[in-house]
Amino acid sequence: MKIRIFLCILSVMLLSRMAMAEEKVSPIDSCFNAAKQYESNSDLYNAALCYSDAIKHARSEDESRLPELLLAYCRALTYLGDYSGALINIEEAESLAPRDNESLRGRLMTAYGTIYFFQGNFDESLKYYEEALKCAENYGSPLGISISQTNIACIYGEKKDYEKAIEMFEKSLVAQEEAKDSSSIATTIYNIAQCHLDLKNYDEAYKYMNKALEVAETSNTEILTLCLQGLAKIEQNNSNFEEAERLLDRSERIAIDNHFRQALQTLYREKKEFYVNLGRYREAYEYLSKYHEFSDSLFSEDTKNKLNAQRIRFELREKELQIEDQEETIRQLKIMRTILYTAIAFLFIIICLVIRLWYVRRARNKELEEINLTKDKFLAIISHDLKNPAIAIRNAVQVIAENFETLSKEELFNLGYQVLQTSESQVKLIYDLLNWSQMEIGRMPYNPVDLNLSEVIKNVARLIEINAAGKNISIVTNVPDGCIVYADKNMLETVLRNLLSNAIKFSYENSEINISVENAGHKYMVSVMDNGVGIPKERIDGIFSMDAKSTMGTSGEVGNGLGLAVCDQMVKKNGGTISVESEVGKYTKFNFTINKANVKATENSNS
Repeated sequence: MKIRIFLCILSVMLLSRMAMAEEKVSPIDSCFNAAKQYESNSDLYNAALCYSDAIKHARSEDESRLPELLLAYCRALTYLGDYSGALINIEEAESLAPRDNESLRGRLMTAYGTIYFFQGNFDESLKYYEEALKCAENYGSPLGISISQTNIACIYGEKKDYEKAIEMFEKSLVAQEEAKDSSSIATTIYNIAQCHLDLKNYDEAYKYMNKALEVAETSNTEILTLCLQGLAKIEQNNSNFEEAERLLDRSERIAIDNHFRQALQTLYREKKEFYVNLGRYREAYEYLSKYHEFSDSLFSEDTKNKLNAQRIRFELREKELQIEDQEETIRQLKIMRTILYTAIAFLFIIICLVIRLWYVRRARNKELEEINLTKDKFLAIISHDLKNPAIAIRNAVQVIAENFETLSKEELFNLGYQVLQTSESQVKLIYDLLNWSQMEIGRMPYNPVDLNLSEVIKNVARLIEINAAGKNISIVTNVPDGCIVYADKNMLETVLRNLLSNAIKFSYENSEINISVENAGHKYMVSVMDNGVGIPKERIDGIFSMDAKSTMGTSGEVGNGLGLAVCDQMVKKNGGTISVESEVGKYTKFNFTINKANVKATENSNS
């Protein structure tokens, strides 16, 4: 049965290639069009894969198209949450983009801003959005100006500077009204109303919310549902509970009819709070249950999509190798037939080609076996480490849903904190799995450049200080100025981030973590030392192995055992080594080396 399915797939792919050849559609356009089709269906995983294939073809066929393709790929990766991959591609797009193309530069700046916005780095995001606005003004694009102003307004809204947010939304509204873009107009007016609502300017909020509602009635049904929820808040503030309930009911009907899943999730939470304020706890509990049921559904669907995406990637890679093997066989057979028809004198050449073919097949089979082993490891980790946190989150949410009226605030806080910790563990596992899987199949981008080691360490330490503050742990850096290294920035940051996260996990409260750098000949040695629980001697030998078991942290933190394996591979990729020294109950010290900038070691690319 599997053979028949594979032959069907192979036939379809070959027929597709023949059709494309007849229509003279380039592989770049074919992949690009497929990616756009996937995007229109909100299938960003397959869209990203198609963009990746289009980029691969463009590198060998038409490099002038790379900036646009890299930009599109970056956008898909950003919405998939792969910010590191998005940054790598957008940096390459920027380096290849023509200097005088203000339109493309503006879109590149917007892409940078969006990446940092999703990461919650609003100051950095604002800097790029303002640069995008300058570009749009330089090439005179009303649409580009409007988009940039809207993005800047959203930043100010996130920073709770609502006055500036309103100012930028109103500027954006002018261009939208000139373009008669009713859907965007409704969205912008709603955002202005929401800012006034956050400022508790209820009269202004009511005025703008009604105006947005009027425009959205005929142009943007999803914004219509949100406007009805906003008006319900205002009516509730005015103690007009009957009208507020009517508005919420209407919003619910529209959201259900149009399958607005996110709007429904928000609505159920709003109705729960509304009924709690009225003391109608039975209805509040009903909508709380709907909210949790919807949240579980969205979470399950998202997790399923991510697992399916990984499975599809492995399957596609296997099929690509099988097809390549078949094509290589056909090519060799044609050569052999031609040589046989030419003369007996070429018999020796034919024998050599047959031997070469045998070696190619053996190498391919070995590669397929390694990929299958990697896939089995990957799925085994997912089935165990991804399942347990999901069950823990489910159980905690179930306890809250079933005992909401009897739980104390402290119990609710503890359960919520448990869900947060477990979710953070699950997110870290996903990132570690993605990094590990990319390293295993050789698709992890490697772009070494000269880096200021001091700046990289301080930036990573600054980002990780939020986690350290939860245990009152201080991070002390002792890095001399002028340490310039030659390494891949994303990999170096990932190694430092994982080592610091481990140090925090296994450190006691009110302790200290030290980061230091020493000269080591042609390399620098970076050390991360904590004063925590230490590592038993019997565990040190296999600590960087994929089979290493993770233990719980000093505050019950849960790990997945992948972080140090990823660090080991990334350090080796950059031509360095990593080691650990520890004493139980006293300290743990991780040391890794990195090439100095004047050492462009050839082994880096072969590691």
